[in-house]
Amino acid sequence: MFWTHDHEAILCREVVNVNPYTSKKASTQRSSMWEKIADTLNKCTVPKFRVDKRSVRDHVGILVYKHKKKLLAEKKATNITPDEPTELENLLDMIIALEESSSADESDDKPKRRPRSGGDAIEYLAERAKVSDQLKEEDLKMKRDQQTLEREKMEPKAVTQRSNDDDAAAAAVKGFDGVIRKNNK
Repeated sequence: MFWTHDHEAILCREVVNVNPYTSKKASTQRSSMWEKIADTLNKCTVPKFRVDKRSVRDHVGILVYKHKKKLLAEKKATNITPDEPTELENLLDMIIALEESSSADESDDKPKRRPRSGGDAIEYLAERAKVSDQLKEEDLKMKRDQQTLEREKMEPKAVTQRSNDDDAAAAAVKGFDGVIRKNNK
């Protein structure tokens, strides 16, 4: 679509009227507000519009960008008296104000994060190492206790095994004694 000065003025009036900046950026509410603006503009007969929500949003962004650029150039220029602002420029100033007020509101909602210093990282790592050492110490203690319990369980079995081995050895020695005596006879 070719945007004339009249198209842009009507577009900016509608944006100021609906104010899509009251809702959160990239939300479905803001999207529906841009859709409402596009529908209203498409219903206009003079001048004729054929737009969708994206083209409306993008063109408002372009107009705002160009207006900010113009304001910055006027501010930098010396010995130049700017012309009286037009209706479109006044509407763009209002849109910029609405947009900035909404972005300020959104930034207030977010919790402030303070930047971390190197000391915070060192404290965190020291605390983490301390906790890790405590866990390793507890793990070693549990393993020692488990080994002690296993040793205590095995000790009675070992004693009976040793006595059985001693009895078997004694029987074997007696058995060999008898064999040796027979051979000697």
